[in-house]
Amino acid sequence: MSAGIEIRRVRPEEYAAVGALVRAAYDGDYSLGSDYLAEIEDVAGRDARAEVLVAVDAETRGTEEILGTVTIPLPGERLEDDTADGEMDVRLLGVARAARGRGIGERIMRHVLDVARERGASALALHTGEQMLAPQRLYERMGFARMPDRDFEIDIPGRRLPRRILAYRFPLAGAARTESDGPAA
Repeated sequence: MSAGIEIRRVRPEEYAAVGALVRAAYDGDYSLGSDYLAEIEDVAGRDARAEVLVAVDAETRGTEEILGTVTIPLPGERLEDDTADGEMDVRLLGVARAARGRGIGERIMRHVLDVARERGASALALHTGEQMLAPQRLYERMGFARMPDRDFEIDIPGRRLPRRILAYRFPLAGAARTESDGPAA
């Protein structure tokens, strides 16, 4: 993983850039509806009711290059209705195309796991699209387990069949950081 990566809360002047990054990350690889693409670009709206985090290259002189982003709930809140009591959930992990292959997505997710532990969550839960194979590989490599009972389907205009949304969970209850978790972000 790259040294000099900092994960912090997004700044208002970065909203447009982060929205464009997530849209490019999702729209470039996956077939998504225009309503959902507009939702993921609304970083200001999301950051007003949750925490939008960014991974930046802190070694860049003068400016911090935004490498990736994720959204987590405010303490004591949840992002999705099906998040179980005690769980923390996460949404909209996105990595800039130019930063892919550097471990940025994993670094962000390890940071989110640390936040969930600090908040006393019993587990970290998330959803991802059935077509999002690279994120599925990341979550499975990190030890997330599938939760088919929490999968659901969404209709996308122009698609004859609904798209399946897959649920994953990483148990944290009583789990302290381990060597296999890798370095803290």
